[in-house]
Amino acid sequence: MIDKLKISVPFKPEFTLTTHQAKSGEAVSYVDIKECSRRGIGLEAKTIFFTGEVGAAQYEVADLRHPFESLATHFTGMAFKIYQGTKLRSPCIELKASPAKILQGHNVYGPTSIEVGAIEMLMAFYNNYPDVYEMLDVSLSTLDAIDATYSARINTELQAKQVIQQLKNVSNKQMRTSVRNEHETTVYFNKNSRHCDRKAYLKGLEFNRQLRDLRSQQAKGDRSYDRVIDVMSDPKLINYARNLIRFEAGAHRRYLDVMGIPKNLFDAISYQKEYESKGANLIADIWTKAFTPLLEALEGQHMNIFNDEEVHEKLKEAYFRYTPKGNISYAKADKLFRFYRSLVSDGYYAVYQSFTSRATFSRQINDLIAVGFSKAQLQNLQGNGNDNVIPLLQVIDINFSQQRPADYVEPTAGYISRMYGYGDNVVRLSA
Repeated sequence: MIDKLKISVPFKPEFTLTTHQAKSGEAVSYVDIKECSRRGIGLEAKTIFFTGEVGAAQYEVADLRHPFESLATHFTGMAFKIYQGTKLRSPCIELKASPAKILQGHNVYGPTSIEVGAIEMLMAFYNNYPDVYEMLDVSLSTLDAIDATYSARINTELQAKQVIQQLKNVSNKQMRTSVRNEHETTVYFNKNSRHCDRKAYLKGLEFNRQLRDLRSQQAKGDRSYDRVIDVMSDPKLINYARNLIRFEAGAHRRYLDVMGIPKNLFDAISYQKEYESKGANLIADIWTKAFTPLLEALEGQHMNIFNDEEVHEKLKEAYFRYTPKGNISYAKADKLFRFYRSLVSDGYYAVYQSFTSRATFSRQINDLIAVGFSKAQLQNLQGNGNDNVIPLLQVIDINFSQQRPADYVEPTAGYISRMYGYGDNVVRLSA
């Protein structure tokens, strides 16, 4: 699926001003930012001069600019920003959004059509700022980035966390894990790359955290996300997101150039249609190219799969605490479960010998006894570390044909039927 699109829409020449750099003589175009403001865009000033007497409200502003703003769509917001123009970038409006979220209220699964997502984004901007839309040369819009996302379903949440930990030790060719990868549920590769960012994370935990945050805002009186909360509260959707590891490739313009994808948005839309007319899937192929180094690195690697869910649940029931924010932390339960697994894998006496603090070892043994183990049971663990070792690629199974529920219907942009023809690459609203 497409998890994010980034699009730049340039201004028409009649709304730009051209100056020449004093040293280089290069021509640089700037948008008339005041005209944008007159048509409804809110601006901020970097510099404010107060010119009146004390207590008077007279002032002058300088260095006007537009901060990132969130626009209303059918469901979630869409980010946009005016870039006034530099010698490296022509004046334009940048749009960023998850097509899945703005079309259906969630991104657990979603569409793969650049056209559907892009048109929905353009028309969301039109609906919010129709007068500013008239300043734009939409036919020259560019496709700047695509986030291609596919998921693997893991048997349990614990196993999914194990996979994330295993991935933090993987690197191959130009793909490297980021230096700081302290998150338990996320691993980053080539973070902030100019070509392609990659990451893997537990989608179910992220989804539940987002839903909790939205409900918290709703409880405080914010009703703007009621429709999204209704969608995300669907038990079927919550269950579908459970134990998914999401692999996300953020392909930037340089990466798309290498793959031969046109820069012009509407050329890219036509390219995708032609590409997929032969049975291929462009978004899946972007993802495959991005993650092939990881999949190659995982060949031959194995991991120990822990299946003692009942033990883990007992520990979570007994050892938990509430954080200052009111969330439940199972840090102690998870630590004790790792200790228990080391007993199973290596044996009681081997683990005992590895502890420098006998008191710590005894305390953790007593914590296990407190949830129902006997000391004799634990002492009889001899270690069978190879019993549950299986190939890692067997655990991480990306099935492109099973990325959505069987009854899923891909959304369409309701605006397409009321708009433009691609013949002259001009986008215009019909009467």
